[in-house]
This record gives sequence, structure tokens and C-alpha cells, in this order.
Amino acid sequence: MTSSELQKELETLTASVKCTVMTVCIRGQVTVSQTPELISASSGQTVTINCKTSSPVLGAGTSVPRMAWYQQKYGETPTLLIYHAITRNSGIPSRFSASGSSTDFTLTISGVQAEDAGDYYCQNLVTGKKQTPLWCHLDNKAPILTVLPPSSVEVSSKNTATLMCLANKGFPFDWKLSWKVDGNSKYSETSRGLLQKDGLYSWSSSLSLTVDEWKKAGSVVCEAHQGCQAPVTQTLKTTNCSE
Repeated sequence: MTSSELQKELETLTASVKCTVMTVCIRGQVTVSQTPELISASSGQTVTINCKTSSPVLGAGTSVPRMAWYQQKYGETPTLLIYHAITRNSGIPSRFSASGSSTDFTLTISGVQAEDAGDYYCQNLVTGKKQTPLWCHLDNKAPILTVLPPSSVEVSSKNTATLMCLANKGFPFDWKLSWKVDGNSKYSETSRGLLQKDGLYSWSSSLSLTVDEWKKAGSVVCEAHQGCQAPVTQTLKTTNCSE
């Protein structure tokens, strides 16, 4: 394959994501199965993802397998990791490698990092296009909580007291924040989890009280919870806050 032909194929692989990112496109009779469906790993471990096709996926007139691997992080477009079954795309870290031929293919992440969390796709590009997502993530990580008291300016001039709870470096993205004032629950929205460069998420939530409620409160608690995980709390003692 010449350099120009390779460049054209890479452009085709990248462009094909526009079709497959939102829907599963199936043409022809070659089907693709991917295992396992879910992987949970800790940083530094080796992750292996297998992909099997119902018949060989060789390009016309060539012995080069037409199999590609993609990674899609939460809220982002897919990234081409591997093409021609074993060739790492430019700019992809060396911890990503792949092997396989004919109908059996494997993607390996050696020494997985927090930033590798996301969906992984194998894609056959011969007669059909089908991708099966796999969610690869790290073990649940409780966020670090910080509770900020209302500003003295707000309390003195607006007759309101707004507290802010900041949650950082948590995983996965669906942790929720809730409030309690002297043991009584207070409803407040939690922001959508924001993916950071380190592969972990951050959230925030605000609680608005009247000045009277704030002055009478002995403590305000922000709690982070997710699924069956043990909740994490941070308490703000109002006696430690200046007027």
C-alpha cells in the first residue's frame, strides 16, 4: 500500500465515525462480537478486549485485515486507536497495542491509566460497519469534598446565604451531591460531572438559605453518593465561619 493510499484509508476511517458514533450501521453479512461487555480495572493493570468476526475481514486483493479500534471518552467524539488490525495510529500512546488476523482480534492496554476510561469499539470495514461498545473504567473513586460558606457581603446585603459544595477527583461520572442542615435534608441540584484531564470527574452544588436559617444552623453537611458506594461527607460548622 502506497503512502497516498494509506492516507486516504485513514481519512476514510476517521470519517466513518460520523456514521457510527450515534447509531450502529450494519451492511452485508459479516457480524462482529466483542467481549467482555464490561471491564473494571485499577491503574497499572493490563486490560484485554477481544473482538471476533463471523468471517475474515480482509480488504479486496490484499491480506491486510480491515479491522479498526476506537476509543470514545465521555462527552467526546471517538478517537481512532488502531487500524489494519495491528497498526497504532499517530499520536496514540505505546501502552495501546493490538493483534489478530482473519476473524480474531485483540486490543491490549498495558498499564491502564485513569485517562483511558471510556467506550472502546472494534469495527469491521469490509462489507459492513458494526461496532459494539465496551465501557472500560477504573475502580470507583470517591470525590474529595470542599464546602464553601456564604460571603459576608451576600449575608449582609441580600438577606440570603449561598453555600457551595465542590467535589473533585471522583469516578465514575454519576456521583450526586446532597445537603443536610442540622440533620435535615435540603434539596439542591448537582451539576453534570465534568471530565478532567486526569480521567476523573468534578461536580458542584449550591445551597441557598435565608440569613435567619444560616445564623440558626449549627452545621451544614454536603454528602456525595453513588450507587451502592459508601457516601462521603464534608461538614461545615457555622461557628467556625465569620459573620
